[in-house]
Amino acid sequence: MAIIRCPKCAKSISDKHSQCPHCQSNVAELNAEQVQQLQREQRIKKQQMFMNHSFLALILFLGGFFCLYFLQPQEKTLQWYAYTSAIGIGCIWYLINRIILVTLKKKK
Repeated sequence: MAIIRCPKCAKSISDKHSQCPHCQSNVAELNAEQVQQLQREQRIKKQQMFMNHSFLALILFLGGFFCLYFLQPQEKTLQWYAYTSAIGIGCIWYLINRIILVTLKKKK
């Protein structure tokens, strides 16, 4: 008995299962081409998720930057800390997501 990944939901299942207990897809009836197609769809979904996260991170970064630039709060105030934190978190989050996207695209 070996542990494999379900081609549809990518969760761990036993190779003895004919049906995935998580997503209820019939694993035993899939041929190699269908398995590859499901894995391709999973990779695309994952890429889209990280692309959405990178857009949110960019919005957070730009929102903090524009608020800091246009509202010009005094240094060491709560607003100043909030805007600079938004810039830092957004920048780091964006960079991490972009690195993940590059590695996902190289796995083809």
